[in-house]
Amino acid sequence: MRVIPSVGPAAEPSPSPGPWGVADLPTRDLLDAVVDSVYAGHAWDELARRLVCRALPDLEQSIRTGTIYRRCRKAGVAISRRQELQRHPMAQDIAAEAVEDCLERFRAQVLPRGEWDPGRGTSLEDFFAVCCLPHVANRCRRHLRSLPPNAIELDALDEPGQAAVLTLVTEQPSDPGAVAEVRDLLARTLAQMSPDDRMSFVLRARRWSTVEIARMLGIGRNTLDARLSRARKGARQGEHGE
Repeated sequence: MRVIPSVGPAAEPSPSPGPWGVADLPTRDLLDAVVDSVYAGHAWDELARRLVCRALPDLEQSIRTGTIYRRCRKAGVAISRRQELQRHPMAQDIAAEAVEDCLERFRAQVLPRGEWDPGRGTSLEDFFAVCCLPHVANRCRRHLRSLPPNAIELDALDEPGQAAVLTLVTEQPSDPGAVAEVRDLLARTLAQMSPDDRMSFVLRARRWSTVEIARMLGIGRNTLDARLSRARKGARQGEHGE
């Protein structure tokens, strides 16, 4: 395979093939088209699409199942194990952020430096997924810094027909009796809320911003404010056993 030139302002890109001209190209030929267009245009868009489609679901599944810890260790990076990282939507966010970070590095550094060796039998798509692992570790560390340092998971709603909620309690009680009391309090508190209000309340308690919550739930700010207001009222009623 020919030497892959680096991206630079002095490079003169060849005319980029149209979207229909690159969609059916084998990856090796597509990479040649990407080089000719200096990592831009339809050729790069198609290559980026293939890389993301290969890596994103794989990484998200690996985070959710916990196999990401072994994969990262094998790649020479370490992640502290916390189950909160493996839950939706955090696992999805970590995978998406890591892929986005890696995609830019792949375009600007990895490909121009010729770090991918097709002679080793690894596809470019699989190679990209491996390159994402350090970015997964970095993103996990960022999310870990936002989590409470001492937390226990209390699945307080197991009744049929109710959505289970992951609730984090700081300052973990050491007495089993105290844990049972906390569980009972959480069950009474959260039972006062509708599923939508409960979701908004828990996300806010987990330090999500109102902008992030509204975007994730697909609602407006006024709707979110109303849900949070109802949730706080329900929480006060549950706390006092009303």
